[in-house]
Amino acid sequence: MKKATFFTVLILALQLALPSRIYSQADVADEFFTKQFEYNTLSDFQRKIFDDFVLEELPQGIPVATTLNEKSGTRNKMRLAEALCFRNQKGDFENAMVIMRWVFSMQNTDLANERYGGFKGAVNDKTYDDNMREFIGTDLITIYEKFKNKFSAVFKKEIETCLILTAKGDIKRNVNPDYNNIAIMSSFMQDYVGAKFNMPDMQVAGLQKARKIYANFQKYNTLCEYNSPTYYGVDFTGLAMWRELSVSPQFKEMGKVLEKELWLDLSQFYNAHLQNICGPYLRSYGMDMKKYTAIAGVWIAAAVDDPRIATVPAKEGPHNESNFIVCVFDLGISMPKKALEQFKHFTAPRFLSRTTSNYYEGDRLKKVTAYIQSKWMMGGLWGNRKVSHILRTATMHWRSSGNDIGWLMVPGEGKTNVVVDEKQMKIYLADTSAKTFEIMVYANAKLPKNFKEDRWDLDTMQINVTTTMHRINAEVMDKESVQDNVETTVYYPYMFKITYQIPPNWDVKQPLIILTPQY
Repeated sequence: MKKATFFTVLILALQLALPSRIYSQADVADEFFTKQFEYNTLSDFQRKIFDDFVLEELPQGIPVATTLNEKSGTRNKMRLAEALCFRNQKGDFENAMVIMRWVFSMQNTDLANERYGGFKGAVNDKTYDDNMREFIGTDLITIYEKFKNKFSAVFKKEIETCLILTAKGDIKRNVNPDYNNIAIMSSFMQDYVGAKFNMPDMQVAGLQKARKIYANFQKYNTLCEYNSPTYYGVDFTGLAMWRELSVSPQFKEMGKVLEKELWLDLSQFYNAHLQNICGPYLRSYGMDMKKYTAIAGVWIAAAVDDPRIATVPAKEGPHNESNFIVCVFDLGISMPKKALEQFKHFTAPRFLSRTTSNYYEGDRLKKVTAYIQSKWMMGGLWGNRKVSHILRTATMHWRSSGNDIGWLMVPGEGKTNVVVDEKQMKIYLADTSAKTFEIMVYANAKLPKNFKEDRWDLDTMQINVTTTMHRINAEVMDKESVQDNVETTVYYPYMFKITYQIPPNWDVKQPLIILTPQY
């Protein structure tokens, strides 16, 4: 009894420590675009995104059981079950139950195993994917909370058993709060399961993690996984869960603050004319959101509800996350009207500077600079030393011919620091052991001769080049040379790699190269 009383008091104390900014109903009406969805009232565009996902996972006329095999991804299948519950047509709930029971069978229930509560995750992968625990667990909460009256008592018990085991595994994993996209889901799941199933220790752990996420954001008004077209979409999904489904009032209030501020910041980096987020990207699966499905783009597409300006391509791209449309429709949108306007129309040129406390190797505080014009934009990252194929240290985008997007990027190899201003991009040496560094370019400049020593003629963009380095080559990249890279020649047929040789004993205070764009 004493233990229960202690935790009750502790939880109450945590709930009373609410954020300083609390939103009233008047705030929501005046400042926010809010939208709840039902399948029968979706627009033609919204329904197409949703139906395309469902048909890809469950072709018409195919028994659902035949789609569940070792080649199936558990996250997509759980998202399909959620979609069928949302659609609620004949046979949908029965099919959803078949899918969910299959997902339950993919769960590791061995309490002696460090991955208990986890799920077999990736397509063609029999191993357990740690992140599937948070994705599947939170989807399961959405289904349980919104549709549990549709299920029998026996099936609800199966859901609860899976949820409790998943949350216990999540507690054991104890993901770092800086790992934002997973941590936001993790904290929510702990709060919900702890409260619903009388596990106060778990609920307290969820609240504590959420407060750490919130406190870190308050320092710099940025998340650690900064400016990610894909992972921001996961963040918005998790924060929408905080807003709609969390049990603790503190979660709801923190979620409203974080969701609002994140939308406002993202909208500043978004160029509605180019339909892309300006870099640099601490995590990204592509350079052009018109050619792959970034999760933030799914949210934006649902909000603007206009295929002419939406960022979701039809079934294209090397990375497709259109399944997140299910979460958007189940959780609804709460977005500042100011942000929505930025997603619909380019407003004005702007220079942006941000500091983010990212945990990647290098400086704890990373510096982001970006300059956005109507038809071109560029960004740079200072302080990163992590090597990652999904990190973009420098980026530039421009409107090219044929309604295409040309781009330039410095890959995340930990070699460089980059800063931009209203006129130039300056690339500095960060790793003094580096012998070479590369710049990748996509443009309708079909020949290497377009890359002169002092000027690159890239269709609609000219980039003036200032450097004393020796350029080793400017070569067209073939399929073999980009097989480990997200950008592939299938979607970018004229992609070039420009390689420079770094002189020995280079002064790190001097830029390796200065790029001056002239659109």
